[in-house]
Amino acid sequence: MSRKFEHISVMPKEVVDFLNIKPSGTYIDATLGAGGHSKQIAGQLRDQGLIIGIDKDPEAIKAAKAGLVEYGTKIKYVHDNFSNLDQILDEQGVSKVDGILADLGVSSYQLDSLDRGFSFRVNDAKLDMRMDPNQSLSAYEVINEYSENELRDIFYKLGEERFAKGVAHKIILWRKEKPIEKTGELVLAIKSAMPPAYRYGRKEHFATKVFRAIRMEVNQELTALEELIPRAIKHLNKAGRLVIISFHSLEDRIVKHKFRDLAKEDIVKILTKKPIIPTNTEIKENPRSESAKLRAIERL
Repeated sequence: MSRKFEHISVMPKEVVDFLNIKPSGTYIDATLGAGGHSKQIAGQLRDQGLIIGIDKDPEAIKAAKAGLVEYGTKIKYVHDNFSNLDQILDEQGVSKVDGILADLGVSSYQLDSLDRGFSFRVNDAKLDMRMDPNQSLSAYEVINEYSENELRDIFYKLGEERFAKGVAHKIILWRKEKPIEKTGELVLAIKSAMPPAYRYGRKEHFATKVFRAIRMEVNQELTALEELIPRAIKHLNKAGRLVIISFHSLEDRIVKHKFRDLAKEDIVKILTKKPIIPTNTEIKENPRSESAKLRAIERL
C-alpha cells in the first residue's frame, strides 16, 4: 500500500520574507518536495511570475503536481539534481532568476517509507536510500562493497560518528557471513560495535549518524551542495536572493563558508549574520525542524 508523500515545509514565512518575492519574478525551488514552499511563493506571483521546481525524487514531483495544480503554468516541474542547474535552466530557456531556494531536509515520506530504506526505525526495509531511484549506487552497494577504510571515513567524516572505526569493522565481519540487505540487520551490526552506555545515554538513536552518513554518500549530498552555490549565484539577477536551509553542521558549514567567500569578493551581501532558526512553536508542531538553519544572501 503506497503512502502519501508528506513533508512539512520548514520556516515558510521566513523563506518568503528572505526571497523578497517580486510578483512577476522567476524563482527556483531547487528542492521541490511536496511543494509547500513553492505554494507559498506562487501565492504571491501574478500570471507573469514563474517557479521552476526541481527534485530528484519522482514521487516528490508527482505529489507536488497534485498539490499545486491550481497554479497551472506558473510552475514548471523538473526531475533532476539541483547540481545540474546550468543545464536545467538552459533547457527551460531561462538565464537569470530573482530567487533560489534549497531546503536540504529529507521528507517524512522518504524517512518512513518501507521501500526506501532511509530509516533505522523501519526494520524490514531493503537498504536503498536513493533519492533518485534511477541512479545505480544505493546503500546496499555502500555497505556490502565499500572497503573497511572507505566505510570508516564515511562514518567519521559525514556522520561525525566517534565509533566509526568499530562500526566499519563490524560491518565487514557481518557481511562475510552474508550480505547485509535490510535496515534492521544494519542496525544490529551498528549496535554490536557500540558500548551500552553510549547507545542508551543519548538523545538521538545510536544509529542516526551512521544512517545519515550512508544517505549522504549514496546521494552525494555535500558535493551537490558545493556545486549548487556558485551556479546559483551565476544565475541570479541583481538583488536576486539565494536562501538555503540546512539541517546539520556539515551542510551549514559549507553554506556559511561559501557565502562568506562570495561576500569577501563583493559578489553578494549576507542577509543573515547568524542563521535563522525555527520558533519554539514551529519546533513543537514539527519536531523535525529543530535542527534547521536558514542562511540568505543577495546578489550585488
